[in-house]
Amino acid sequence: MRKRVSIVIPAYNEEESIEKTILSLLHQTYDNFEMIVIDNNSTDRTREIAEKYVKVVTEKEQGYIHAVIRGIKETSGEIVTVCDADTIYPRNWLKEMMKPFSRNDVVAVYGSAMFKDTNIFMKVFSYLSYSLFLVVSKMLGLDNTAGFNFLFRREAYEKVGGYRKDWRWASPDIELGKRLKMVGKVVLKLRPVYTSSRRFKKGGYLKTATMFCKLWWCMLRNREPVLDYKEYNKSRK
Repeated sequence: MRKRVSIVIPAYNEEESIEKTILSLLHQTYDNFEMIVIDNNSTDRTREIAEKYVKVVTEKEQGYIHAVIRGIKETSGEIVTVCDADTIYPRNWLKEMMKPFSRNDVVAVYGSAMFKDTNIFMKVFSYLSYSLFLVVSKMLGLDNTAGFNFLFRREAYEKVGGYRKDWRWASPDIELGKRLKMVGKVVLKLRPVYTSSRRFKKGGYLKTATMFCKLWWCMLRNREPVLDYKEYNKSRK
């Protein structure tokens, strides 16, 4: 029997993209899943649009971590994935990403991404460069478990204490991945999802890439990241 997957979508003012994200997940070839949207105090039509398709719960405490923790508590699947509300998921994405979980020692699986809203050159470049980065990072000992393409066992998540509400720094998904690695295998599959480039456009491609590289360098050395979580959380909007 296929393992049940809980898909959690935290959302704050995502009326322009959330419908396409939900539809891409509803049309997955892997059919044993539940889906929930956590409305994190949106002031636009995010909730209205999402409610046409899935269950929506409001999380009053503002912030990505709070929305994600609430969503995981509201679901019950053996495997959990937190999906970004501005990302499109290919039809076979869940089926492919679930394959490593056939091994009992695998506690998490993560994958690659490419921009969905740029020219073809930037789409290809984003996928190749990010995939190479993921491979090199893993070789150096850090699994870059970015939240938009990251699945994990609920049992392992609970065993390591889940997302930390007291986490003061950036990259909460990667920090969770580091703890999950302590209790099992974390697998990289270069299966891409199609995500928005809006953070890079808003902050500037070079400046934003430099920021993420600095965060990665700190986490690779087990140092406190240079960017405060509140500032990082703003960059996710």
